[in-house]
Amino acid sequence: MTGATDTAGRARPDTTAGGGCLALLPSWPYLIALAAFGRLLVERRALLNDPDTYMHIAAGRWMLAHHALPAQDPFSHSMPGAAWLSGEWLAQLALAVTYDNAGWSGVALLAAATDALAVGLLLYFLLRRLDAVPALIAAVAAAALLQPHALARPHVLALPVLVAWAGFLLGARDAARGPPFAALPLMALWVNLHGSFMFGLAFAGYIAVEAVWLPRSGVTRRREALMWGGFGLAAIAMALLTPHGVWTLVQPLRLMQMPALQTTFVEWLSPDFQKAPALEFWVLALVFIGYATGLRLPMPRLLLLLGLVHMTLQHVRHGDVLAIVAPLALAMPLGHRLAELAPPSRMFMRAARLARPARPAAIVVALALGGMLALPSVLDPIRRSDDAVTPVSALAAAQRLGLSGPVFNSEGFGGYLMFRGLPTFIDGRIEMYGNDFLVRVYAAERGDEPELGSLLGAYHIAWALLLPHSGAAVVMANRPGWQEVYADPYAAVFRRE
Repeated sequence: MTGATDTAGRARPDTTAGGGCLALLPSWPYLIALAAFGRLLVERRALLNDPDTYMHIAAGRWMLAHHALPAQDPFSHSMPGAAWLSGEWLAQLALAVTYDNAGWSGVALLAAATDALAVGLLLYFLLRRLDAVPALIAAVAAAALLQPHALARPHVLALPVLVAWAGFLLGARDAARGPPFAALPLMALWVNLHGSFMFGLAFAGYIAVEAVWLPRSGVTRRREALMWGGFGLAAIAMALLTPHGVWTLVQPLRLMQMPALQTTFVEWLSPDFQKAPALEFWVLALVFIGYATGLRLPMPRLLLLLGLVHMTLQHVRHGDVLAIVAPLALAMPLGHRLAELAPPSRMFMRAARLARPARPAAIVVALALGGMLALPSVLDPIRRSDDAVTPVSALAAAQRLGLSGPVFNSEGFGGYLMFRGLPTFIDGRIEMYGNDFLVRVYAAERGDEPELGSLLGAYHIAWALLLPHSGAAVVMANRPGWQEVYADPYAAVFRRE
């Protein structure tokens, strides 16, 4: 074999050669993506276990029906005419079109495919700076940490963009190149998919700071500041390429300034390690790598890693950022350190054979395997029934009883009511409702009787659809003038007498 040199300066075998059956074998990024895709489809219904999936599909279908983006709330009775900008409109359209043409199975397949694509792309970038075995370990660990976040919501559709953005920016720094201006169109796509584009802008700013802190050989700090500053300004300009313009930048900031959101929604709480074993493994693995290898990170990378861990320990929703950005930030220094400790083993050499770019025939094989993994979901379509976010029987009972008028609903049922075309009291569009309204609603849902009574009167509530064991349901069952008319393990219905 002829030799080649990777970005860590190590000699590597030429993995482009090979024929026969090896030419039909997909490379590691395709294989790991297929593995992640198959793993998610084992529990395909779990991909739909979020009330906001209904909300996003309902919003997308409204856009398709009206050939416009909403400027005011068309879904609730509690905020009639309130300003509402759907910053995730592109993802909502994708979910709605997928549902209308392929049903729930299509939505689940879309979520699983984009998550798997993110894992495959991550491994693709890692293989540029790490040997195949440690890169595979990192990709598998990332897939495990991403799995609880794999829900059919806009953030999943944006995951591949996050991987590509971080991969190009860190790749440019690790290879001692200037800013990757060719990656800027990713920001224009990202900003229309999900509010996590704000992390992308902040990340570009941080990489600019790193470039000035540790400039490339032969490049002055002033030159680095000009180049990366220009890249940052161009990224902001790309983030304005939305139907909502500058307001798209404002909306994520409003969410960050809602203390009630960060104390009530599970995804904004700190993680419970009993329910997040993958995150515990990550924290322990980072400690192990540091002590076992004696890895010393450049100060900017160390601060970045600590920041990512801090974000995840503060809010569990940031685990997907840790899963993607941390391996890419560690890849180059870890690759150097592993090369210093020991030469590649025979196992590493064998694994490197599949690190080569996949040939066209192998890509066809990978796509065929993906189709085979998706086939059971196509042949056995998902049909939604009663679950924690889908009160099918409860709503059917309410309709049989002729209940109508303003409803007081648990937030977790808001998405389903939107999906069914019923005006909601509250749903997942928390930035529209605001912090004060959220505080009142969650006090009422916890069983604050004066607050509940105030809301029932102020909004002329005629009936209620609540979680059966919530504080509000307990109060309503004993409240004069109200009667429980239906209950099952997932929902309870009350009507005003």
